[in-house]
Amino acid sequence: MPDLAQWALLVVIGLAVAAAIAWPLLRRGSPTVTLDERAEAEARALRHRVALDALLDVEADLRAGSLDDASYQRERAEAEARAADTLELAPIHPSPAASAAGMGRGLTAALGALVALALLVGFALPGSIGLGQRTVVNQALADALAQEADRQAEIQRLLELFDANPRDPEVASDLADAYLAGGSARDLQQAAVALQLLLALEPENHSAYRRLINAYLITAHYDDAQATTDSYATIAGPDEPDIPFYRGVIAFRRGDNATAVREFDRFLALAPDDGRAPMVSSLRAEATGELSGASAAPGG
Repeated sequence: MPDLAQWALLVVIGLAVAAAIAWPLLRRGSPTVTLDERAEAEARALRHRVALDALLDVEADLRAGSLDDASYQRERAEAEARAADTLELAPIHPSPAASAAGMGRGLTAALGALVALALLVGFALPGSIGLGQRTVVNQALADALAQEADRQAEIQRLLELFDANPRDPEVASDLADAYLAGGSARDLQQAAVALQLLLALEPENHSAYRRLINAYLITAHYDDAQATTDSYATIAGPDEPDIPFYRGVIAFRRGDNATAVREFDRFLALAPDDGRAPMVSSLRAEATGELSGASAAPGG
């Protein structure tokens, strides 16, 4: 939606154009010249020129010797009288075309100046000047910035709690989640540290193992992901589908398709109804060359 300044600019331009169109139509008392008046003026001018030519002819006849003094005086007096009579011409009015052209140029110049002034003012004004106008912002960016501020505040709160009691596993778990919510490389490194502390407090915390392996996979630390998966396998049961899932993803990321297919087959046999099964099937098809372009995004 245009703001108030834009609307004002459009209104000013519209009024200027309307005035330029309506002014010639609404003017009162404009001088008009009829065709008869113009014809009479032209006839008077023609008669005056003829009278002047006759006066010149009298002078030419005298010089040629065809007139005596008496005749010259008489004809000269008659020619001068005719010239004097025809000299009283009707007032010369400007032609309608010339008047219209002059008025049109004036109106065009005035309109151009008005439009230029309106554009200058419109561009000089701030984007929003109305009392009820709202600043247009990127709402998604504003929300993201607000969420990030809240996350940082939560991290500071949890760090203070952790400093007060570093052996509280709940605080360590919440701190890891707060870091994981950031997604940057530094956040993931801090999350990995918090999860390692959590595993030191709770060595059999399956969720901590899954979150730590995911953090290593996202940052492409495959050796650390493999070592953590092997440690996870020591406390997981033989039918835990997480182990073949992570081993298959790690092998796939490393380009070991044979190991990836073997581990994916084991996962699908253990947990055919697991929510990760469609992704594993897609990765398996890609590893065997049946499908290309799949995304290996591990779940937790």
